[in-house]
Amino acid sequence: MFTDICVHVCSFPPNRKVTLVMVGLDNAGKTATVRGIQGENPQDVAPTVGFSKVNLKQGKFEVTIFDLGGGKRIRGIWKNYYSESHGVVFVVDSSDVQRIQELRETMAEVLQHPRIAGKPVLVLANKQDQEGALAEADIIENLSLEKLVNENKCLCQIEPCSAVLGYGKKVDKSIKKGLKWLLNNIAKDYEAITERVQKDTAEQRAQEEQDKKERAERVRRIRQEREREERVEAEREGRPIEEEELNEENIPNPFQPISNAFWRQTPENPTAASTGDQERKKTTRKLHLKRKHRVDPLRTEEGPAESPPPRPVGWATPKASRLPKLEPLGDSRHSEFHKKPLPPLAKRPNGDSHDIVF
Repeated sequence: MFTDICVHVCSFPPNRKVTLVMVGLDNAGKTATVRGIQGENPQDVAPTVGFSKVNLKQGKFEVTIFDLGGGKRIRGIWKNYYSESHGVVFVVDSSDVQRIQELRETMAEVLQHPRIAGKPVLVLANKQDQEGALAEADIIENLSLEKLVNENKCLCQIEPCSAVLGYGKKVDKSIKKGLKWLLNNIAKDYEAITERVQKDTAEQRAQEEQDKKERAERVRRIRQEREREERVEAEREGRPIEEEELNEENIPNPFQPISNAFWRQTPENPTAASTGDQERKKTTRKLHLKRKHRVDPLRTEEGPAESPPPRPVGWATPKASRLPKLEPLGDSRHSEFHKKPLPPLAKRPNGDSHDIVF
């Protein structure tokens, strides 16, 4: 019985690794869709510049999603990820009717690529919650989707959805349904698609290496041509030609392991070990000399230095200066009226109280 259980458990297929590319025009809602699948809030998502990589678990699949930016200037990098993909998720902004022509051309360019043709494609008609959004049938008609997928032999499923209405377990059911359909169709032909992915990836890497060598050769030719022109110009003007000669053997490798930058005492390299010991001794001797570079006070008598006599208490406190006695304001010589009553005021006879004689 134990053997039967072991055989049954061991017969379970391992988790399959699947790579998906998520493409679409800018502002279609690609990043919001990915965040909703991840269980993160899809609100307030910034536009993707370049790409972002997301790893998640979907049932028996370990899924890697490349969320590629949709701007016109960034769409040129999409083809660099086609070889690794098992399937495609194309996100459409259903409410943006003004860009239908641009959307049709972009989708045709993606599905007609030799590394995408024949792979399953999921089309998410996003933003169905907005007013004026196109229905599923209208999108199929405006994009000529049926004709496009038949010409390129791509299995296709379209799902109307809204990525911002929920996330995690509450994500739009149409997104869940579409993702499940895509993974199931990949699983049906997993071995063949994986073999194709490996082949396309190897070819792309070989092509990238070839392109790299060709670029290096072009740069070398341009540099030689520039040096030749500079040499001709210098000969015509009669000035000396300055050429820098670099010995490749003397140029240190900036990418060498850090262990190679230190001296080691090994039986194969005794010279390096002795040189390292000498360097350490020199360093120690220099440090010893530095510690003795002190200036001592001159002493005429032999013996220990005597400390100076203590200064009296308060020697550094400034003495208070006594200010001269201040004189009262005004002239003190005319003081006959000082602290004396004023004389009475004289009045005119038979006059009013305000008639005063001065």
